[in-house]
Amino acid sequence: MTLAVGKSRSRRRSALHPSYAKLLCEWPLRAIKSESDYQTAGKVLDRLIVRSNLDPGQRDYLGALELLIEAYDNEHFPDILDERPPHMRLKQLMQSSDTSPAQLQRILGASQTLVSLMLHGKRELSKRTISKLAEHFRIDPGYFL
Repeated sequence: MTLAVGKSRSRRRSALHPSYAKLLCEWPLRAIKSESDYQTAGKVLDRLIVRSNLDPGQRDYLGALELLIEAYDNEHFPDILDERPPHMRLKQLMQSSDTSPAQLQRILGASQTLVSLMLHGKRELSKRTISKLAEHFRIDPGYFL
């Protein structure tokens, strides 16, 4: 499938990145209107968000998909607060992305002892740690506050 976008006839048309077009064929970007759409979008998001080597087309698609999911969340779950402590949120992220404690050590540049203390809630997450986690998991740093 070849998709192209352009502003006018005088401007050169630029083709979408092949990976973006492929993702559009898999799950077209559109308003999420049902639980089924929400679940499908979530599966695509989960698959992309854990990858560290996204190409430009995948990053663009992921950004748009995150906005659509966020809009659905805001409309359907406005009052739900995550009251779990930060270490429990981190554990859930690790579980959903199949991230091991050893991988977390490498991500944070931390010792096994420090990672263990954080995962058991015996050591608070520092600003530096939160920043690295947010970057790795591609989430808002406020998720850990």
